[in-house]
Amino acid sequence: MDMRNKLLYFLVFLLPYGGWAQTREMTASEQASFQKSLQQLVEIKTISADFVQYKHLSFMKKPVESSGKLYLEHPDKLSWAYTAPFQYKMVFKDHKIFIDDQGKKQTIDIGNSRQFEKISTLVSSSMHGGKYDEKEFAVSYLKQGNADMVRLTPKLVGAKKYIKEIVLLFSPTDKHIEEVKLVEPSNDYTRFVIKNRKVNTTINESIFNL
Repeated sequence: MDMRNKLLYFLVFLLPYGGWAQTREMTASEQASFQKSLQQLVEIKTISADFVQYKHLSFMKKPVESSGKLYLEHPDKLSWAYTAPFQYKMVFKDHKIFIDDQGKKQTIDIGNSRQFEKISTLVSSSMHGGKYDEKEFAVSYLKQGNADMVRLTPKLVGAKKYIKEIVLLFSPTDKHIEEVKLVEPSNDYTRFVIKNRKVNTTINESIFNL
């Protein structure tokens, strides 16, 4: 996988799907209630959390597991760092992506890639309770038990090359994103589980530096 493909997958972080229970479509009233509940997320200024990633590949019996930490500071700073079993860090700020791949560093200008820009906007919108751009994604609102779920299917031809669908699972208690499933066109998929979330705490500025 080349660096650009890898970045598209990492951008959709926000965030286990295989064990999710059966889902159903939200009723109109459930959808209205869910969208209203997301308004509280607009007050979020910072988020820090642990994450566990499960990479499911068709030719492997067990998923490949990795973990790390993420930090977000509104409006446009994000640090996404893998700590085990390898070290890999990306920092998104100033319309650029700064990468440290076990000591090998590089910088990518997000403004030069419309795909990066669109998915970066999706990340920010999801974390802050914003609405999804239905010109870019077909959006389905679902219920999984007591939890709310949003399924996003890309409409843009360029995005469809890398992503078949994105599924976001929200906490039934505080409406924060708890889990994410990113499905590739091959039907291999990556699951992200967000844990130990802390909201509106001070984040040291050094977190967003390499």
